[in-house]
Amino acid sequence: MLLANGKTLQIIWLLLIIVAGYFIYSLDDQVTLYKENGVLENLQVSILLLTCFYMVIVGKQLQCRSRYAAWMFAWICLAFFFREFDIRKTDWPEFAHMIFGKPGQYIWFLPLLFILVQIFRNIQFYLRNILLYLLSPMMLNIILAGVMLIMAAVFDKQMILTENKFWEEYLEIAAYAHLFLAAILARSSFRNIEIKAT
Repeated sequence: MLLANGKTLQIIWLLLIIVAGYFIYSLDDQVTLYKENGVLENLQVSILLLTCFYMVIVGKQLQCRSRYAAWMFAWICLAFFFREFDIRKTDWPEFAHMIFGKPGQYIWFLPLLFILVQIFRNIQFYLRNILLYLLSPMMLNIILAGVMLIMAAVFDKQMILTENKFWEEYLEIAAYAHLFLAAILARSSFRNIEIKAT
């Protein structure tokens, strides 16, 4: 039932992304949308931050082993946030520049160390149940997001020549949208794993 619901949501989500992409691509003024710090980039960082905060909350509601996996997901979203968001190009207060810019970004590695220690302490559990994680609706969306990010990198590195950055930005936002969908499915996916885990 959970897997079926995940697949249905994934299909609906993918169709929405394709339809939205078609309408954006049909616009006369695409440049305003995909330019640096434009609408698409701002939407990307908003989705990533929202996904990160949501996964922190989900993690707090789960048992210990699933909690650390959820928090690892949250941290990965935070890392992507820092990749996409350049605070130097904003007029935010100096305090925000210290937290979200360099060298303040390195503070965010402290939670990662804590999460990694907890994951390695429970590594036998994760390895024993790896198939449950890989086949969960949450993970299927994470994998799809990864494929889209690889495709976006192909356009970014100009391995496929295009006249503008539309496809790179569009694939990135589609990938982050799938990370958000994975977050929506995370609570039920993790609880299903906890029930079936050995």
